[in-house]
Amino acid sequence: KQWYQRRVRGIIQSRLELFPTELADRGPIVGAKFYLLEGCNQELGEIERSYLISRGLSAILTCDPPAIGPAQADRLTRFYWVTVANAYLNKIPPVTTFFNPLDKIQDWEMAKIPNKTSDYQFPDYPYDVDSEVETKVGEFVEIFLQQGSLQRAERLAQLFSIKCTDLEVVRTCLDVAEEFITMKTLPESILSLITERYSIMSQTTVILASEQENTQQIQEWSYKKRVRNASARFDPTSSVYSTEEDDWQETPPAALNRRTSKDWAALDEIYIGDLLAAYAKSGRGLCEMFSTFYKISKEKGMVYRHNHPAKKHLEILVRNKAAAGVLKQFVTFRNLRSQEISAFIIKIVDKWMATPNFVKDLPFQEFKKLADLVSNPNSLATVIWDDLLPKASVENILRLTLFAHYCYTRANCSSGRLKVLEFCKAKASKFAQAGCCQQLVDIFFEAEQYSDMIYICDLVYSHNKFNLFIQHPHASKKPHFQSALIGYLLQQHPDDDINRELLCMEFGKHIEIAKMSLKRARAMAADKNPSIVRLEECVKRYAKAARHFKLDQAFEKQIECTKQARLVSLQIVYKKQLSNLGILNLTSDQVRNFLMRNPNFHESYVVAAAYNVTDMTPYVFRMAVIEENMDYFEDYRALHFIGPEFFEDICLHAQKARRLDETATRNLIVILSHCKDIRLRRSIAQKLSLPSNLI
Repeated sequence: KQWYQRRVRGIIQSRLELFPTELADRGPIVGAKFYLLEGCNQELGEIERSYLISRGLSAILTCDPPAIGPAQADRLTRFYWVTVANAYLNKIPPVTTFFNPLDKIQDWEMAKIPNKTSDYQFPDYPYDVDSEVETKVGEFVEIFLQQGSLQRAERLAQLFSIKCTDLEVVRTCLDVAEEFITMKTLPESILSLITERYSIMSQTTVILASEQENTQQIQEWSYKKRVRNASARFDPTSSVYSTEEDDWQETPPAALNRRTSKDWAALDEIYIGDLLAAYAKSGRGLCEMFSTFYKISKEKGMVYRHNHPAKKHLEILVRNKAAAGVLKQFVTFRNLRSQEISAFIIKIVDKWMATPNFVKDLPFQEFKKLADLVSNPNSLATVIWDDLLPKASVENILRLTLFAHYCYTRANCSSGRLKVLEFCKAKASKFAQAGCCQQLVDIFFEAEQYSDMIYICDLVYSHNKFNLFIQHPHASKKPHFQSALIGYLLQQHPDDDINRELLCMEFGKHIEIAKMSLKRARAMAADKNPSIVRLEECVKRYAKAARHFKLDQAFEKQIECTKQARLVSLQIVYKKQLSNLGILNLTSDQVRNFLMRNPNFHESYVVAAAYNVTDMTPYVFRMAVIEENMDYFEDYRALHFIGPEFFEDICLHAQKARRLDETATRNLIVILSHCKDIRLRRSIAQKLSLPSNLI
């Protein structure tokens, strides 16, 4: 690509050097003839030729008045576009560093040519328009519609007599927006598009208000038809395929047959742009823009005209919070240059900041939409900083600072961003004292320089306005903003659990809430002799942590918190029974001693689960066999599946016990009798030398 660009520059530069400088003083005709003659040179590629032809057209059409008439202008313009189309057909890269024929509209394309005969006659430059060229030119029309350049698309379609449905749809949408036509006077070609779609979707979607008495009949017919079609997909042999004239009639009722194409299109005109946009593959953005203007004009009681001053229309779009795509389409549609948009932005900012509703009229999001239309935002930021900021009020200084920071950021101007940040840091304390905490929160949120602007958090916190961060309307959309605030509270105010929990609740940070609740619960449970009230609060903290761990899908943490909550609840029961038994913060030896002595299986199970004791077999053997507490075994059997491993473990514990008295042996036989594996029972009985009646 770089080699090709160097080749293009070299060829064109060598050709321009052949042009005698003294001929330039003889007028645009001499220069135009040179460029057009060189544009016919077959030794050059199509992209070089199209560039030279463009220079020639610019020379004769941008002078005042244009040097040729409409007929010659049309012929030369066709010659230019055929050359561009051939460049695309030959797969020559037309995008260079200095010339892109499809990028932006050129000055000579907007020239107004008077309807008169020219004194200058240019030769008929040869060009062939075959089917491939026409197809490629049709693609150019669609590209221009997609860009929003309706003027270019119409001009090209007129030159080559191209019929483009998208262009017709866009033009119809513009005529409806300007109230030249209504839904009832739409062209038949557009009506056929609408009726074709809506007759397929549902026969009852669009109806005339004058025929409301037949609505029920039509709805019933449409519903039955939909049910029949749905049944056919699952049961081809269904009786609904009867050919008789029954309730499943294929033909619509008489009220439906009387409708015409205009009846089907009897919709509210306010939705015409949204409706037609569905049919325009390339001109959807233009249809949405015209629809937006139509809705605004109906709401404000005005009439839209596309040839009215562009800046007036742009101001209307900004005031009514139009979408960014609509603004972009409008700029292309009206051929507004970057300098004009910058001047417009400066004008409305200077005009609106004197009003009390400046914040509502021009929110930061709307300013971003406008600034994104400017190709050089650095110059826009410079004007805001040097001209508007010195005369702004205290309430608007921070807002203009935010505007300038965004423009410097888009322009990748590090020095400008640093200048803005230093200014904010120097003036922040005065703004906070003046009651501008909300503006400080806004600039902290929008600037996204959290580490460099942490001083704003200190100022807002010291003025007891930290809830402004929590209540910010767009805070939930920026995870980095949420993390910065939570990190600030953790580092600077670790004891402020209230604000931290409010932040986490507002931002849906369940894991943070769970961690805070778990930390508090562990601190309460670590007390040497906690009261019942404090233990009850500890249970609530554990339960809250478990609930938020579940919401964050941290199920292992949830189970752990649930176990600890049950343990603390058991400690409360012991407290209420005036027992000195403590089960919190036990060591492994203390846990083992408790399980060996506690005769209640459910209490032992709670303690074992809290301290991650998984093997309850030794405690079952001791309580059921040695201590003769068979209820302990029955409770264990109710909660656990008893498999072969359990009986093998019981056998091992019985072998370790060596001598068992008669009662213990009887209890052991009762436990082993639950083993359904006869071979295993016989093996265990032989190992333990038990009586043969067990077998």
